[in-house]
Parts: sequence; C-alpha cells; structure tokens
Amino acid sequence: MKTKIYFGFMALLFVLGCSNDENVSTLTHSGNQLNNAKRTASPIAQWTKPAIWDNNNVLQTALWFPPPAGATLPNYSFAQFPNYNFSPYYLNGETEYNPANYDVMTHFGYISPEAVTGAVVEFTFPQIKYFLPHMNNKNQQRIYTVNNIDNQTVITCTTNLVKGMNPMFCFLVKVDCGKGNSGYTTFWTDMKVNGVSVKGTIKNKVFECN
Repeated sequence: MKTKIYFGFMALLFVLGCSNDENVSTLTHSGNQLNNAKRTASPIAQWTKPAIWDNNNVLQTALWFPPPAGATLPNYSFAQFPNYNFSPYYLNGETEYNPANYDVMTHFGYISPEAVTGAVVEFTFPQIKYFLPHMNNKNQQRIYTVNNIDNQTVITCTTNLVKGMNPMFCFLVKVDCGKGNSGYTTFWTDMKVNGVSVKGTIKNKVFECN
C-alpha cells in the first residue's frame, strides 16, 4: 500500500466524476496542523483541492470537507438529482442539503477484479450519528440501508459492479464525537463486498473532535 498524493487535475477529475499514525502532521477540522501527536486525525482536504489518498490495489479512499450548497457542481444540492428520493436524509425539518449538518465527506473508489451482478457492498462507520449519500452522476444513485436507524454503524447497498473502477461511493457523515478517545474518533473501519473485506492495509479514518 502506498499513500498517493493526487495533484489538482486528479482531484478535479474525481469532483466531476463523483490515522492512526504516530508523529505525522495532518490537517485538522479547523485547518490547523497537529505536530508530533501520538494519535493524529486523518487528513481532510478542502473540497475541489488535492486530497491525500490512502489506497490498495482494489480500493481508493480520501476525505474532503463538505462541499458548499449550490445548484451546480462542484457544489451540492438535492435538486441536482430530482429523481432520487432524499427524504430519508432530511434533517431538522430541512428538505435541502445543508453542509453545516456534516463534518466530513468520505470517498471510496472500488476496482472490482470482475463484473458482479447484485453485489452487496457494506461500509462500517462505527461512530457516526447519520450520513447522506453524495453523488455527482446518475450512475451513483444507489439505494442505501442501515443496520439500525438509531445506531447507523453499517451502511449497505446492493449494486451491480463493473470490472475495473466503479462509480464512486461517497458519504457525507456527522461524526459521533461523544464516543471520542482523547479528542479523536475512529469513524470508518471497513468496506466489504459480498461479505469479504477489501480494506487491506488502508488505515482507519480518524476525526479530530476538538
């Protein structure tokens, strides 16, 4: 596994198409740096800016801060996809996307070794309060379910996979900082396809709650 830094044009490509380390300086939620910390937050990029990717041979992962609300890409709005049912994701009486409701956007690019019909794809988010699918293409309009509406730790969809890179799986999430450890919360730990983990050596995603 290598952590790859994709520069501006790659970040823009994904926008339009869609840590638990020691002694590592990474961006925090406030945009400041954590220097020489025993436990550090996973790096989060500003939306449309280059991200630090953590990849293996079948999975590519990165984090961005939530995009602004707006009717056209790279902003985000429910109105961009009028045929998708966003009502399960309405919050606080709001019927439109509000970036203030979320902490981070998680991106997962899955490279399937073969085409699979009706694949069950699961994402383990052990410490989030809720999520919202993020999409920027019609082929990303998947229907998601959760294991427990009051404790959304596993997000699942059934989808057809093509051989090679599939449309991005993206989620805006609100991290449950009430479960944090010394100001840090591990909010993502695994992705499975038909019950088999594809995480490999990719690190858990950690959020700084302070």
